[in-house]
Amino acid sequence: MSMITGSIKGLLQIKFKARHDSLTDQFNRIFMVKMAMVSSMLLGLNWFKDTMTCVIPGTAGIDKGYVHEACWIQGFYVYRDLPMVQGKMAYYGIPRNLKEDGMMNGALCETETNAQCEPLEKTFYLQYQWFPFYIAVIGFLYYLPYVLFRYINTDLISLKSSIKAVEPDIDGIVKNYFNYQINPPMRMRLRLFANIFCKICYLVVNVIAFVATDNLLNGDFRRYGTEWINWSKQSNSKAYDYTAGRKRLRPGEIMLPTFGFCEVLELSKDIKHHLFNTHKFVCEISQNVLYQYVLIVLWFLFIFGMIVSCIGFIMQVVDHLVTITCFLSQGSQARRVYQSLTLRECEYLEYVRKKNLPVYGRLIRKLKEERLDRFQGNNGYAPEDQKMNPYGPSQKLLNDVAQL
Repeated sequence: MSMITGSIKGLLQIKFKARHDSLTDQFNRIFMVKMAMVSSMLLGLNWFKDTMTCVIPGTAGIDKGYVHEACWIQGFYVYRDLPMVQGKMAYYGIPRNLKEDGMMNGALCETETNAQCEPLEKTFYLQYQWFPFYIAVIGFLYYLPYVLFRYINTDLISLKSSIKAVEPDIDGIVKNYFNYQINPPMRMRLRLFANIFCKICYLVVNVIAFVATDNLLNGDFRRYGTEWINWSKQSNSKAYDYTAGRKRLRPGEIMLPTFGFCEVLELSKDIKHHLFNTHKFVCEISQNVLYQYVLIVLWFLFIFGMIVSCIGFIMQVVDHLVTITCFLSQGSQARRVYQSLTLRECEYLEYVRKKNLPVYGRLIRKLKEERLDRFQGNNGYAPEDQKMNPYGPSQKLLNDVAQL
């Protein structure tokens, strides 16, 4: 047990250090990945240790071990459309009279003795067989946008290494990052849009995780958190006393029942006898209780992950708008700087300013020499053919469309 506790503690440890991506991205690709791995490990340990136990009368004449293993393999089922009537249900989806497996005129009936009795639909539950692996896949999905982020921002990552040097080479930085022959404006523009797309990917992963989990749990996961909050407002006796006729079931029981039916075929043949028999047992699978608690945590994490991803996307867009607004609202000198830089180059400068202010000052002076001082004969403004408005191609496209 101490080894398991140590493994969980190691997974949950997060080192606080400077990273390339934003805090909203780090929440998804670090914290959510770790929570998915911990959930998968907890469910996986339970997967190896827990079993299904069935109520087998002595008159059944069948081996108990065989029944338990067979039921674990083929799963158990309940009648989800069984009406919630006090005194008529033993557990969720299980009638008190096991022979009543149909409905007629709103009342329970037996299909064996009544031809007009409509059979109740069976809903099988086998999530315990594969769910730990599914949660591990969810954790892998949360990390994929970061792989895309690293590929998109190779320039910023290498710039970080350049300014970490004891004596950063300002001429080399300008030559490699602010040179349109090496780093064309179109490539920088694509990086901007790709970063926005990366933010959307984090949101999409959260939505996929939520929707996929809901589909795999028969549509009961989407309301699980809100139903759990409402159910928790009841008194203790009303919430947990399942032997009494309850008016409201636990949300976890509805999503992943802990009791259900299992049908086992008994077949055998020897020289004298040929046996064919069908057994129907009520079984319990206690590991679903752990699943219910893990899933309530994941429900809130998925919702919070969507909110954090939306905030990250909005912050990315607002950051670009603030950059443009700040340049345009600071007079003619700022406008001259703006028309000579792309938004990606502004990101480079902002990145350098946050990491190394002295290098930032030297870099600004160097760019002023390269971009502005050579246009003094034009009142400090770049000629039309040398302006670096990042929205130039988009504006040209709109003008061409308007002239059609």
